[in-house]
Amino acid sequence: MAEAAPAHPARAMPRGALAVLAAGMALRLIWALLIPVDPVSDSAAYETFAWTLVNDGVYGWSADQPSAYWAVGTSAIAAATFLLLGQSYAGIVALNLLAALVAMIATWRLGQIYYGGRAAFAALAVMAFWPNLIFFTSILSSELYFIALVVTGWYFWARPAGRPWVNLILAGLIWGLACYVRPVILLLPAAFAIAALSRGMAATLRSTIRAALVIALIVLSVSPWTLRNAREIGKPFLVSSNFNANLWMGNNPDSQGGYTPLPAEVSGMDEARRDAYLGAQAREYIRSDPLRFAADVGRRVLLLHSRETIGVAWNRQAIETRFGAKAVPAAKLVATGYWYLVLAAALAGVALSVRQAGLAGLFHPVFGGWAYFTAVHAIIVAEDRYHMPATPFMTLLAGLAIAGALRRHAGPRHPAPAPAGRKPSGP
Repeated sequence: MAEAAPAHPARAMPRGALAVLAAGMALRLIWALLIPVDPVSDSAAYETFAWTLVNDGVYGWSADQPSAYWAVGTSAIAAATFLLLGQSYAGIVALNLLAALVAMIATWRLGQIYYGGRAAFAALAVMAFWPNLIFFTSILSSELYFIALVVTGWYFWARPAGRPWVNLILAGLIWGLACYVRPVILLLPAAFAIAALSRGMAATLRSTIRAALVIALIVLSVSPWTLRNAREIGKPFLVSSNFNANLWMGNNPDSQGGYTPLPAEVSGMDEARRDAYLGAQAREYIRSDPLRFAADVGRRVLLLHSRETIGVAWNRQAIETRFGAKAVPAAKLVATGYWYLVLAAALAGVALSVRQAGLAGLFHPVFGGWAYFTAVHAIIVAEDRYHMPATPFMTLLAGLAIAGALRRHAGPRHPAPAPAGRKPSGP
């Protein structure tokens, strides 16, 4: 099911889709009312950085410790809510709810563009009732913001209506904001350009030019922060200084593929020196045994998709307080069980695409986005939270598979004629 000319989606969301959207938002609101925000792990770091921004106008652990280790976007968003509301997490929850709403609507519209109304509805339902995405409503983190920005930018990239150059600029600017949250967005347009290969050289050239322009817009959007890093950190990191640290975590003799504490010898180094040292160590490890690296990549792909418990882990204390200790493993079971169902449905969607279009079915932006985020973390470091940026792509593939199964179950039907002047929805 190679990428074809996008279909024009319906302007208004039908009642059934609105009902599913409302149910998904209601579940998130109920969760937020039951489970308070309790920052732990990375969330606690984001909160510290946010308050340093609010109190001192400096991004870092303290006013005299400017940093670029974590991307600034999430902490800047939190800082804005603290400026407005003081020591309250209400703004965090409100923005998490808004991000979920935007992500669901944009995913539904993308489903209409690529696969048609039935698949779009199924994809919306998958995302609306996804337990881990619901659990993240009460977490101060980058995940929901990033997902919303990814799919919104992607919608303008794929949008068949409006002026193409306006859509392209909007995609670049939105993904520029996403880069402040997670720099991993930077080369996503290149993955979409690769997805055009099955449509011939002319289409590939057009997509490559579009991708280059959007990447340039992303870089331009974050350039003020890059200059800040050059001034404050001593090196013009695009946004954050943790890429080589993550590369080392996944590629060193003691690595299990996931998070690994940094080695003792880097303590006391500034961020620029630490980045250079860890990058050199990781690359030397990779070069020393390419076959081992290839095997490690395969293991990290499996690790990335092995479970989905992070939303429970980062809410653990609040869940235990509200529902008791036994609720934690139960919630993990529900979250991971749903994850396996989505994973199976997404793989079925890939299989359906290949069955319909041969190998060209793998050259599609929906599969390309999933492959892109998987490849990035297969090379560096993998944990279950790192597959979350791929959830919209997996959701759409799952929606395609579910729609196909429902169509087969319903039996053959005569397709309704497409309205005049409009192409029927399709891949």
